[in-house]
Amino acid sequence: MVNSMRNLFIKLFLFSFIFSQTNSIDIATTGANKLRMHGQLNVFHNPATMGYYAKQSHIDTLNSNVSLEDLSEQSEESQVQSNDNNENEFSEFENFQDDLSDSLSLKIDEVIASSDSIIADTLDVKSHFSMNLLSVSFGLGSGSITPDWITNQLFGGKDLRDIEQRKSFLEGISKDINVQLPLFSSLPLLNFSFGSNVVSLGQVVSYTSINIPKDLAQVPFIGLEKGKELNINSLEIEHITYLPISYSKGFVIKPGIIPFGQKSYAGFRSNLLIGLAEVHTESVRGKVQGTDANTLIDADIELGVSLPVSIDDSFPKGSLPIGIGIDLGMITEIDDKLTIGASIDNIFASFNWSGATVYSASVQGELTPDEIADADSLSDLLDQSELKESSSYKTNLPISINLSGTYKAKDWAVLDGNIRLDLGDYYWASKKPLISLGSEFFPNTNVPLYFGISIGGENSFAWGTGLSFKMGSVILDLSGGQLGGTFNNATGMQFGFGLRIQK
Repeated sequence: MVNSMRNLFIKLFLFSFIFSQTNSIDIATTGANKLRMHGQLNVFHNPATMGYYAKQSHIDTLNSNVSLEDLSEQSEESQVQSNDNNENEFSEFENFQDDLSDSLSLKIDEVIASSDSIIADTLDVKSHFSMNLLSVSFGLGSGSITPDWITNQLFGGKDLRDIEQRKSFLEGISKDINVQLPLFSSLPLLNFSFGSNVVSLGQVVSYTSINIPKDLAQVPFIGLEKGKELNINSLEIEHITYLPISYSKGFVIKPGIIPFGQKSYAGFRSNLLIGLAEVHTESVRGKVQGTDANTLIDADIELGVSLPVSIDDSFPKGSLPIGIGIDLGMITEIDDKLTIGASIDNIFASFNWSGATVYSASVQGELTPDEIADADSLSDLLDQSELKESSSYKTNLPISINLSGTYKAKDWAVLDGNIRLDLGDYYWASKKPLISLGSEFFPNTNVPLYFGISIGGENSFAWGTGLSFKMGSVILDLSGGQLGGTFNNATGMQFGFGLRIQK
């Protein structure tokens, strides 16, 4: 079991470091700017923002009383009159006919826009194109390990051969060690937008979370005190890697449908989801107990595993399931400064992992700290039994609801806010609402600056900052931030890099 688990952990970390999810600006604003993620940056945000590029034609002239029949009659009368004119006036007729044709087209647009349809879209589309050249972002969170601990303990010159120094090695860690690897990337040339449309073919999402009870983490170093018993039921592993192939579309909503605000937009995103890998703990039961001189281990673990490759025959190759998900969004401009919106993500998004492996193992043994420190493998020191069986199971992506707003405070400053509510507490979701506040300074310059903070959610606290370099149509995005605290007291970090084209 120990060797199998070790190999599994190695594979999970490799998957997490290879693949990744968000963008640099999202890191810099801690996810606050949901209403200003346009173009190919919109892939994981409110799809209604693409409605800004679906221009509604002449919607302000809806009060016209001229009917299509009247316009047609006017056109015929004009034609008859023009035929009676002499040849010298023929050119003037052509110009007049062109003007009348344009007027007729305008009135047709008005009739369509004033119809009973909710969507008054795409009669005319603004010119817009953007594309990812390269995008990589990386996150690492521990839930408890800070830069201070790394400096003083991990790189502080501790001699772990000494029992007293082993005892002090994990000092400063006050809670469970929760290692999180939310990593995100996109391949070149595969994520792009045109007009009010976004196509994404190269964005791979990967997330790993390993929760290790604090007291369990110290067992390899100092064992347990005599008579002390540790419950390991909170040991938990979650991992998922999948490829979404998505298409997003934005629309303009007919005035009056939304009873407030000046302009409103709607959008949808359809996702074809290809599952690549999934691992989760079905159950963990057991204890670690201190005796007079040793540590007694008695544990049972059950894992669900589906991987695209086998691991030393421990876990057979799993399937690549296909799922479908839908994202919906809406935006309303209250006035020239304030815009609000809402979106819901991952509707119906799920995977049926057929050909997966359900892995059950039991471990018993009695270990001394010296045996653990000197052993090349714990497999030789423990009694183990394993059971692997082919199975299938279903997992869902967490549904997220976002309530967003953006406010143009000054020409040089825009403020953003977002509240994210997750339905579930698995993968990256949290039962605690995530409240994000962000800002962009000098948005209309070649070097806009970003800053953001968030509270709640999985990490309790996060902050980020970044900037963009606009070099004509090419834009370079850079960002960084911390999770769980600030500076030396932070328990995680994030970095992002992006290179894109926007016209």
